Amino acid sequence: MAVSKKSISKKLVDLDTALAAVKDGMTLGIGGWIFHGQPMALVRGLVRKGVRDLTLVPAPGSVAPDMLIGAGCVKTTACVFISFEHLGLAPNFRRAAQSGAIKVLEMDGPGIAGGLRAGACDLPYGLIPDLGTDLPKVNPEGYRKARVQEGGRPLLEVPAIKPDVVFLHGQQADEEGNVQYFGAGYFDLLMTQAAKHVICSVDRIVPSSTVRQQARLTKIPSAFVDAIVVAPFGAHPGGSPGLYGQDEQHLKAYVAASRDQAAFDAYLGEHARGGEDAYRERIGAKALAGLTTGDAR
Repeated sequence: MAVSKKSISKKLVDLDTALAAVKDGMTLGIGGWIFHGQPMALVRGLVRKGVRDLTLVPAPGSVAPDMLIGAGCVKTTACVFISFEHLGLAPNFRRAAQSGAIKVLEMDGPGIAGGLRAGACDLPYGLIPDLGTDLPKVNPEGYRKARVQEGGRPLLEVPAIKPDVVFLHGQQADEEGNVQYFGAGYFDLLMTQAAKHVICSVDRIVPSSTVRQQARLTKIPSAFVDAIVVAPFGAHPGGSPGLYGQDEQHLKAYVAASRDQAAFDAYLGEHARGGEDAYRERIGAKALAGLTTGDAR
């Protein structure tokens, strides 16, 4: 895929410009894994933008999908799980699922991966092993018995997943849009290949010479990226592997605030509505510095 010099120069944009691509009713993929690489600056920006009726396809996540659900941005989610692990369940997700405020399409890892692979290959569905779960019963939209079997091995068909937009967070990128990860890429590359539009926040921009010298760290090549947003501590309160860890105290405060809609609305007013500069100022430079790992690569 050829990328012109003109298109390269336009990849590095501000947050609002990047988020202009996200419209009501779209399918949004969210990368990262639990507390790692959650694209929180992009999510907070989307909350401010007030987008509604999204179909959300998150990798196994925590605060990013939970925040979008609590802010009323989501109509449907197809997910493996949304959880705060040792900090408990995801309160906004649980409340919305139990009340019927959102439609939940239960998936497993193979189902999400199979759907994304099909989307990346422009196929109508993907084939995955039938592991004998009840997923075809609880989510008949997402799983069906395969019409073609292989040597008697039971298989399932999963519809292609083709997100309109995908949000990712990497540790660094160059101005050409080559995104580098200091840790695992999880589902991020699959989501990138399947998506129509990819927006990636990064903690910092580095020279292209740095990217070339450490080419093994480039998980998302420029050809797949539509917009790069520079967002220092853009994964907070989650962590950005190799740069800073998750903020346990803030995550605990988030979970506590999320147990009640009024308290969560107050949390959004305090931490999401004022912009990223105000967010970092409120968290405090000293507190953020205390999360850094010292691994500058």
